[in-house]
Amino acid sequence: MPDDTTAAIQALLQQVTVLTETVQTQQKHLDALKTHILDEKKDALREKDTALSSVDKILAQLETQQREKALKLAGFERDAAGNLVLGGGRTERGVFLTREEARDPVKYREAKAKAEAEGLPLRVSDTAEDPTRRNTGQPDIMKSTVFTFDDDFTKTRFIRADMQTGAGIVQRRLAAEREGFTIRTFRTLEDLPEHAARKFSLMEKAANAGGDDAN
Repeated sequence: MPDDTTAAIQALLQQVTVLTETVQTQQKHLDALKTHILDEKKDALREKDTALSSVDKILAQLETQQREKALKLAGFERDAAGNLVLGGGRTERGVFLTREEARDPVKYREAKAKAEAEGLPLRVSDTAEDPTRRNTGQPDIMKSTVFTFDDDFTKTRFIRADMQTGAGIVQRRLAAEREGFTIRTFRTLEDLPEHAARKFSLMEKAANAGGDDAN
């Protein structure tokens, strides 16, 4: 009987030993699998961060390109120092007065108010000529009550050349693009297509008639 008990105990001990070894082996496999899964997760997160970083860079680049495109469409360029200037190197912009006009308080106040409204500096020169227009061969800008109007047929927004300046030039250009219009400036009626010139003349006549009625 004792021999049978001893044999049974030994057999049980062997089974426990085998079971323990099996559990330990399985635990090692589980630990290895867990480590592998964690490594894969870290790799995936790194790849995601890299991808997001690339997307951010691309979006930033596109934003810069769109901004530069809008500035170019508005007639701006960058000089050698990277500063924005009007196309053709025309850096001297402003509202101009002759020295004689600057001595007139009324004209000076009017010019100063116009400069502030358009976001331009007030400049006093020997002549009131805007130096950016010298030697261009372009005619003087016409005087008119109407300075902008739309041609719905060609989707063109005509703006008198002296009004396409100032701090709001980019905003006006972008607003026109959002509405599906292309901006085109004019200095005289000769710059307008025939049908556009007729429309302008009618609008100018109506605007002046309205002013006369108001008086």
